[in-house]
Amino acid sequence: AYQAFKNTVFRGGYGLFYGPSYREASGTIGTQGFSVSTSYTGSPNGLTPSLYINNPFPNGFNQVVGSSQGLLSGLGTSFATPITGDNKVPYTENWDFDIQQQLPFDVLVDVSYVGSHGVHLTEENNEWNFDQLTPQAMALGTKLQQNVPNPFYGIITTGPESSATIPYSFLVSPYPQYSGIDGNYMTGGYSLYHAIQLKVEKRFSHGLTVLVSFTGQKLIDDYAIISNVGNNTGGIQNIYNNRGEKGVSSNDISNHLVISGVYNLPFGRGQHFGSNWNKAVDSFLGGWQVNAIATNQTGFPLSLTTQNTSGSGSNVLRPNSNGQDPNLSGPISARLNGYFNASTFSQPAPFTFGNLNRTLPNVRAPGTQNIDFSLFKNFHIVERLSLQVRAEAFNLLNQVVFAAPNQVLSSGQIGVISSQSNAPRDIQFGLKLLF
Repeated sequence: AYQAFKNTVFRGGYGLFYGPSYREASGTIGTQGFSVSTSYTGSPNGLTPSLYINNPFPNGFNQVVGSSQGLLSGLGTSFATPITGDNKVPYTENWDFDIQQQLPFDVLVDVSYVGSHGVHLTEENNEWNFDQLTPQAMALGTKLQQNVPNPFYGIITTGPESSATIPYSFLVSPYPQYSGIDGNYMTGGYSLYHAIQLKVEKRFSHGLTVLVSFTGQKLIDDYAIISNVGNNTGGIQNIYNNRGEKGVSSNDISNHLVISGVYNLPFGRGQHFGSNWNKAVDSFLGGWQVNAIATNQTGFPLSLTTQNTSGSGSNVLRPNSNGQDPNLSGPISARLNGYFNASTFSQPAPFTFGNLNRTLPNVRAPGTQNIDFSLFKNFHIVERLSLQVRAEAFNLLNQVVFAAPNQVLSSGQIGVISSQSNAPRDIQFGLKLLF
């Protein structure tokens, strides 16, 4: 911190902040061989039934084998484990620089630039399928669906790879002896954050305080833990193209404005107006206080997905975009059945990935607008005892904040908003005795 002038201060900082490793304790190894489940597979090819509900497990249930089978543990099944040796500790580099200026009338202005860079971040659990087909294997197209003799027949006795013939896709996967491998606690995620933060504060004087804060930001990440409440995270489409997962984070709120204030009305004994009122008049007209908080922020980015026809074993498939802007104008209430132009997106051809980014760069869920308001009346009973009557209204104007639209192209409801994300106006009253 440096005081350049009487009422001007420059501040800056930089730091490295390390997080816990998700592979500590039970996260250091998988549970393969020490926990077991038996999968029901009605038909290996998805068409012809081979097992029926009246006898779904003709070969019995899988048994816990411990470490007795070595690398053959779980043969023919799927499992989740931290399979790689990459066990780097996640950390962030944080930096900031701001200018604080004291103005007349007890007003403080603070302008800041804030940045952060996340390194070796942990990805969302079970989003990384190590058994995903390579691009070279996907190029085989419909050949992947052809049934071929099963070299594991008789060795694998349960699950989708126990039949005499299996789809060719099983045999060209990176780990053909397993039906799927999900990587737990994968590290290597990336994030980058830049923000301009503005604060204007009228410090409490003459019964009034006001705080205005604004943040304009952009958060970019790839496959780090990116979920947020009520919003699609995007998932990982292609583990062989990490750069393709980079985009605006599902947690990004590009603009956030909050205005709050407290005002003790200048009426009553000891105030500017009515300082000589008697107790009876003061009990009605004095001791009033109003408080308000107004919030306005943009919504979260949208992450579109569709029916996974890639045949790759990936956890998610994104649509194709024709390059046109899907934004639509007009009030949200008039676009509930078509929040954006869904015709700009299409289903990818079989055995291919969609070209859409993990999050849409120019379409967001509806933003939030809200006002909370309260009115207090203070009664001074005796010198050390007072009573406060409170009336508080949350979402004072009863504004509707619509939830994010449907983001699944193959659902037939893409772009449709069917719910709201906030609560209706809530009014409460209370008494508070202070002594």
